[in-house]
Amino acid sequence: MTNEEVEAVSFEVLTKYVKRGGAYKAFQEIMTAMQIKFREVATAEDSFLGALTAGNNGTRYIMINKNIDNEGRKNFTIAHELGHHFLQHDLHSNNLFCTEDAISENKYLKDPIEREANYFATCLLMPAETVKSAFLACLGNSHKAKIKDFLHVKNDYTFGIWKPICSNLTKRYGVSEAALRFRLQGLQLAKFDF
Repeated sequence: MTNEEVEAVSFEVLTKYVKRGGAYKAFQEIMTAMQIKFREVATAEDSFLGALTAGNNGTRYIMINKNIDNEGRKNFTIAHELGHHFLQHDLHSNNLFCTEDAISENKYLKDPIEREANYFATCLLMPAETVKSAFLACLGNSHKAKIKDFLHVKNDYTFGIWKPICSNLTKRYGVSEAALRFRLQGLQLAKFDF
């Protein structure tokens, strides 16, 4: 699928299930509507982040590693697994098992299925127009920012501009800083050199 097609699917999900607030707040409603069961599982396998599986009775499950300690990372993992579901990726051997290498908040992946699920998660959690508007509003409200439509963050005064914007947007969208930076760079709103 193209990025535009993946974004269109995420937009349909957003339109149908997210009435206000970040998409991560609607995860339970989405899973209930899709008859997907959710489980956090303890595992000794540190690289395991999440999986979309099907039980013997056909019930689908999203399972994520209980040891993920970053809420933004956890939300991205759930959104990624929802991406596999909504993009109708085939379950090989009744599951799509995803490791840290497959669920990346901050890099482009070669595997098309994992890349599509990542892009779905990015679009679901941080819709382009919404995050662009919020970012530009935060940047525009910064008294230190000299440019109001792009932020190049370095280890200088620009880092001080970035930190409150980052805090605001990661809370608003329920994402990690890495995911937010990747999205803003993809939208050509920011560049990060730190």
